[in-house]
Amino acid sequence: MKKANDDETIIQRFWDRDEEVLAEVATLYGSYLFVVAFNVLNNAADSEECVNDTYLSAWEKIPPYRPHVLLTFLAKITRGLAIDKWRERKSLKRGGDQYVQPFEELEEVIMGFENLEAKVETKELAAIISRLLARERPIARQAFICRYFYCDKIQDIAGLLGRGEGTIKTILRRTRIKLRQELIKEGWFDES
Repeated sequence: MKKANDDETIIQRFWDRDEEVLAEVATLYGSYLFVVAFNVLNNAADSEECVNDTYLSAWEKIPPYRPHVLLTFLAKITRGLAIDKWRERKSLKRGGDQYVQPFEELEEVIMGFENLEAKVETKELAAIISRLLARERPIARQAFICRYFYCDKIQDIAGLLGRGEGTIKTILRRTRIKLRQELIKEGWFDES
């Protein structure tokens, strides 16, 4: 595992405009970023394109931005690019893609909204989710993030966390129920 000092050195190289840092980032994080993109797109060529676009985006954002955790910063960029590509590719078509499934699971939590984004800012929802996850056990936090941020398959989450698929499904279901209760409490929608 890389140390925080290594990330600080890499980030400083971005600030120094050392173009060779991109090759190092690709070596260190490329395969992980590919998995993040592939979990959304399920297409190797599109995933590779997103990863390459991630390097360019990081180059453009650092500086002025100085990320606290480089891998998280890069993964967030990759995920955003992959979602954009997925939307472009699917043109709002909701087929049986694996990417759609995690969000269909969350729909039961937020049913009742005509337009969720019109109700409140996305940041408010993120803050509610963050507060909820901060109170949860580490395994519930990890499972939730793997499933709904990285769009990992249940099978992969179970392997990563050393639990059975049924256990992971139960943890996710309970966390979704708690999230729904939290949203009701915060006034996002009525319990009816």
